[in-house]
Amino acid sequence: MHSDLLAHLTRLPHRGAATPCEREAAALLSQCLTDMGAEVRLEPFRTPKTYVTVVYWLIGGLVLGLLLVRPGAWWTPALAWVYAGLAWLYFNWRYSPVVQFPVLHTAHNVVGRWPATTNRPESVRKLILMAHYDTAPVSALYGSSQRTFRASLIVSLMLMVLAAGLATLEAAGVGWGWLSYARYGLVLYFVLQAVMGTIGYYLHGYTNGASDNATGVVAALQTADRLRHNKPAHVDLEVVLTSAEEVGMLGAYYYVEKHRQSWPTGKTAAINFDTLGAGKLTVIEQTGTVEVIQYKNIATQTARELLQNEPFREQVQTGRWHTADFDSVWFVRQHIPVLALCALDQNGEMPRIHRPEDTISAVDQRPLDIAVDLAEAVFRRLSVAL
Repeated sequence: MHSDLLAHLTRLPHRGAATPCEREAAALLSQCLTDMGAEVRLEPFRTPKTYVTVVYWLIGGLVLGLLLVRPGAWWTPALAWVYAGLAWLYFNWRYSPVVQFPVLHTAHNVVGRWPATTNRPESVRKLILMAHYDTAPVSALYGSSQRTFRASLIVSLMLMVLAAGLATLEAAGVGWGWLSYARYGLVLYFVLQAVMGTIGYYLHGYTNGASDNATGVVAALQTADRLRHNKPAHVDLEVVLTSAEEVGMLGAYYYVEKHRQSWPTGKTAAINFDTLGAGKLTVIEQTGTVEVIQYKNIATQTARELLQNEPFREQVQTGRWHTADFDSVWFVRQHIPVLALCALDQNGEMPRIHRPEDTISAVDQRPLDIAVDLAEAVFRRLSVAL
């Protein structure tokens, strides 16, 4: 199943959200889940096709407010503050209304379910396996060290706040001569950031996404295939393969918001698989930009306990990831136990992600295989412990 599905997914040139290739991938994954005996559904939602649209709205609104500043025109710094606030939410991996600005398209989450068969509803445990199947636009920012990504985001967010503050001073009539020069300098910086952050997409389009994240999709489905054969009667097992993760984890956001009220409180847990094609399998303990997101829950703790013993002691590590985030962030924010698994190299990076080189020829399947073993072991424990 591993190599066949991985090959089928990567035969598509890409799987960009809300594109014909995404729809073709969704049909393939739906058929795969159907063949595994799952109840399958497609869940549509509205999204920008890429984060490029979001970046242009954020930078465009901020720059417009800065360019139109003049004494007494209070709406101009207000506009800058609004867009700085939207950017703060978006780049700290919270829901930001900017993701609903035009132009929107329809993308689909693919969901497969093996329901609980017990006649005691109070005993049901909900276990969710998750991976995104969409692929990212090529980004020039990922050509350098990924470890600087968080720092660059923090600097940009701080400069947005500074720019809005300076605009407020000018609107209040403060007569410092250097204010205008600083404002125009910041405008130039933000425009250059927008160009650098999106030019890769215009030059190269989308990545093929073999490691990020065809490997995660295969891991989620392989784990489900193992669990469904001897699933306890009280376990409601679900696989959700999300789209628009590369836009801002939007597919996962809409999935969680749509269903979380129906999940059994205190008896629900998830595992997220993302980018397992190179490096060492890693249990994520911390993510975030300015706001730090901690993975302190029973699912992550169970994985850490398993790492103390063979065979996982030498095969798996714990780590942090501050270069963007994972679909699992929405589970953390809703205090639902979740385990985030990825593969990181010796530098704490994901080789070739968001780059044209992310193809099947560069994939090492060993982290994927280990991830399936660990996820199965974690879920076996959680089915009892929750």
